[in-house]
Amino acid sequence: MIVEPLANGELLRFGTIAELPGCTHAITVKPWNMACHCGPNAGAALEHRRTVCDALDLPFERLTCAEQVHGCELAVVDVGQAGAGRDGRASAITGVDGLLTDQPGVGLMLLSADCPLVLVCDPDRPAVGVAHASWRATVSRISQGLANRMIEAFGCRPADMWAGIGPSAGPDSYVVGDDVRQQAAASLDNAERYFRQTPAGMTFDLWSANRDQLLATGLRAERVEVAGICTLQDDRFFSYRREGPETGRFALVAGVGSS
Repeated sequence: MIVEPLANGELLRFGTIAELPGCTHAITVKPWNMACHCGPNAGAALEHRRTVCDALDLPFERLTCAEQVHGCELAVVDVGQAGAGRDGRASAITGVDGLLTDQPGVGLMLLSADCPLVLVCDPDRPAVGVAHASWRATVSRISQGLANRMIEAFGCRPADMWAGIGPSAGPDSYVVGDDVRQQAAASLDNAERYFRQTPAGMTFDLWSANRDQLLATGLRAERVEVAGICTLQDDRFFSYRREGPETGRFALVAGVGSS
């Protein structure tokens, strides 16, 4: 990933996507907590959100957020919904873990503290989509659902689409119970390949599972970038499993860009 300096912080971008016309995005890191509802210095989250929007040339007033309930529901964000959740979870789009839009100047933001945040974009359309790929959402094929929804809603073509799978608990660190493996086996093709036994317990490879979903939709392998950064091992990121429930949240912000 590309690291770009920002006042009192820095932003990360997917190298394969950073220079695409029409699409803008960034992933935040510590010390900036992007959550208004939890974590250190939560009172500064709105200021951080404004600063990131300014860096991406996206109006803060149209920054749009999902409630994030660890499901697989998605919302197409139109002008009328733009700005939902910008000031906190109480006004976020309810019941969804993914957002997509083709509206210029509408920023989409998701939060995480170990779950992969997935970006899909089509610079030719242009259109962008983001997904919070928790293990439950991954098992429910949220990444595949996001790409398919962009095809249906905006007329995107898989051959024109690009994707990035952000930092998260990595395949060697994300220990899960057998119940997770069983649910994955019931939903994902050849699910056993995503699990392996380690001294710490059985781990789930969320990176590969979401990448395979995007490839199954028709995206080209060379256009799907996996950040390959484990939030349990890299202390630039807030981590629920490493730091506990009171930790903050990092964010993925993306948009088509202002017209």
